[in-house]
Amino acid sequence: MGTFVVGAIVVLCVMLAIRSMVRDKKSGRPHCGGDCSKCKGHCS
Repeated sequence: MGTFVVGAIVVLCVMLAIRSMVRDKKSGRPHCGGDCSKCKGHCS
């Protein structure tokens, strides 16, 4: 039972991270992850 609960929490966290990335992409916010050479000049 504990394995199931931990697995469900991990899956939920991954889903929320993907959802956040998709929303950022749709709103036009850059998501370069700190690598300015790949973010098309959006890093400050």
